[in-house]
Amino acid sequence: MRRTYAVSIVLISILWLLVGCDRSNYDTIQPVKAKIGKAGKLYSNFTMEYSGPNKKRFSEVVCEVKPGQSILIMENPRWETFKVQLIDGSMGWIEAEYIEPSKRTNVKYTASGSNRHIASNRGAVGAARKIVKEVNEKTAVTRLEEYRDTNKRTGYSIDWTKVRTDDGIEGWIMSEYLYRVPIDTPRFINRKMYRYNMPGFVESNKGRSIDDFIAKYKEPSAVKKAGGQDINYFNNIYLFDKNNEYYGVRIYVKSGLIENIDAGAKKSSWVSYMPLSSELRINWLANYLGNWNYIFENENNPNEKTVDLWDYLPSWLAWIVTILIILLMVGILILILKIPYYIINKITFKQSLNRKLFNGRILLYATLLSIIFGYLYYILMVVNIYPFNEYFTITTLFCLGMLLGNISKWRNDLDYNRCNAPTCHQWTGEDNGTEFLGGSTVTQNIRHGDGRTETNKQTTRRYRDYRKCSACGHEWSIIRTQVIGSLKV
Repeated sequence: MRRTYAVSIVLISILWLLVGCDRSNYDTIQPVKAKIGKAGKLYSNFTMEYSGPNKKRFSEVVCEVKPGQSILIMENPRWETFKVQLIDGSMGWIEAEYIEPSKRTNVKYTASGSNRHIASNRGAVGAARKIVKEVNEKTAVTRLEEYRDTNKRTGYSIDWTKVRTDDGIEGWIMSEYLYRVPIDTPRFINRKMYRYNMPGFVESNKGRSIDDFIAKYKEPSAVKKAGGQDINYFNNIYLFDKNNEYYGVRIYVKSGLIENIDAGAKKSSWVSYMPLSSELRINWLANYLGNWNYIFENENNPNEKTVDLWDYLPSWLAWIVTILIILLMVGILILILKIPYYIINKITFKQSLNRKLFNGRILLYATLLSIIFGYLYYILMVVNIYPFNEYFTITTLFCLGMLLGNISKWRNDLDYNRCNAPTCHQWTGEDNGTEFLGGSTVTQNIRHGDGRTETNKQTTRRYRDYRKCSACGHEWSIIRTQVIGSLKV
């Protein structure tokens, strides 16, 4: 029953990943007209000029913009950045403060609590706010005044906007809770993350129509006009070449055809150091079945409410539900990683029924099969499947632990339960007594800074377990070690 349940979970998960729906609406929703409010720059990625040792994505300047320029808002993510397009076709990302705020706008849903409502006192947050009107998502308001409240000690600033609702009530609300421009339904592009071996990807796409390319990989993150050539940026494509991972992919286009492909940044890919990683990178597996982040992603959609358990359940119950959901997802991932070891266990047990093979030979075969098959499956998962490739270290340690545990389990089962007599080799081992061989105890005293003393003990005991075959009478023995307690390093 348990086995059937586990297999069912795996099959349902795979089916879910294969048929996960695309929530993109950019083919049906028109861009919103707006204007630039102050001079700034467009960037190829929403990370703008973010940099540092932990930089995850690449971004470069596409062009400069000036106040009064007409723009089309192509995307409006929740983190207050906009992807905009200029009249000449240039496209890129800019922060909200550079876009001229419209007189008429709407309240957007980003959080629960009093800060989202209109208050008579500006600069107050939380319980200190004197609410004059509770507003909901899409409540229409008129901007009256802007104010920036800056803490002189910390330098931290909060922007406030005075608004008037259609029923005439005026008050202050945090500027971040207002749409910069009124957007009934934002254009939303739910991008899959694609992974390819770089040489093959470049070769297969040169000379291809950029329209066909966009039809598959979605609207580019940015477009730069450069001397009669368009540079299209795709931040949802990752290319691998030897030990390097390239991202911030640039597609050079002239007369509608792709002339060249390169990338703006690279980093060492730990996965690519592993033997056979390139050979086991399978496009259809990595880019369809392996796109878990595409299935679950919703933070880019400002028009989609995120269900917050704390709004509907007591905090203790919300914690329990959250933990159960996490455990369910972890359980599914563990079941997926255990597939090869489950198969190897079945093969090993079947071979152990062959009475011509000694225990050591069976254990050798099981060990070699676990290492070879387990490694190939591990590389296949890490290279192609999210989140295994995003949590490389955790996945590696987990698979290594399963490999060692698998070998240890079979060694223990063979030694204790399978007769090793040349003419027997049956699973008929029984208990034939135990001999205590001695032991030792180590005491550890730790003195803490507060004067408290902590004492730890670890006792090690060794036993000889005698076994007897109920079928042929062959006797043998196994050394067993028992450890009680633990020491702190």
